[in-house]
Amino acid sequence: MKIGFIGAGNMGTAIIAGIHRTYTVCICEKDKTRVAALKRKYKVSVGDFAYIAKSCDVIVLAVKPQGMEEVVKELAGVINQKVLVVSIAAGITTKFLEKHLPVKMRVVRTMPNMPAQIGEGITGVSKGKNATVKDVKKVCEIFDCVGKTIVVDEKMLDALTAVSGSGPAYVFYFIECLVDAAMSLGFSQQQAIEVVGQTVIGSVHQMAELGECPKELRKKVTSKGGTTEAAMNVFTQAKVDAIFKDALKAAKNRGRELSK
Repeated sequence: MKIGFIGAGNMGTAIIAGIHRTYTVCICEKDKTRVAALKRKYKVSVGDFAYIAKSCDVIVLAVKPQGMEEVVKELAGVINQKVLVVSIAAGITTKFLEKHLPVKMRVVRTMPNMPAQIGEGITGVSKGKNATVKDVKKVCEIFDCVGKTIVVDEKMLDALTAVSGSGPAYVFYFIECLVDAAMSLGFSQQQAIEVVGQTVIGSVHQMAELGECPKELRKKVTSKGGTTEAAMNVFTQAKVDAIFKDALKAAKNRGRELSK
């Protein structure tokens, strides 16, 4: 299968890095320095709009949301209608893409996240009205090369963006706060980052390996009357769980406002 990329920014490059050994990849990218780097590192071929539109089996639209309308309008004039179109742009609906592309074009919308850059991403996948179950399976196979995939109704993508798209920032913020708190107890910054980082990595790996829910694992660490309970009482009194719900609701609502 030949996959063409319109745009090859950070997320596009992350996907290319994960799939280039499995699929034939061709890119159309304005940044000549980036093009040279991708050709050298991943042996991708380079083509113009028309070449990718007519010769690829799948086209990944990896441009910024604000530039999407211009791209799809140009693509519409040259695209092979048998091509499967995949978008990774936040806030761009399948309805919007289908409106600007030729009638009955098959469109699948995805929402990958930052850890795709190291092959540990989670990508939400939603089909447009003309896409088939086979198309969705094909897209999942592509994005499984950079982590895991989950198929959801498109109406859930704003919620998914709030959880997994923005989620790495929440995790980094938690780590940042834990590092600062550790330093306040006397650790150096390097020590705090090392201790906190390994604690987070070990905890996540333990949850994945044991297959237990986080609530049950938390209870196992929290002995009655112990140090962990003392810390958890502070979190409970501050209503941290409610703060998380409010934060994710704000992110979801903002995603809905930005959608078109």
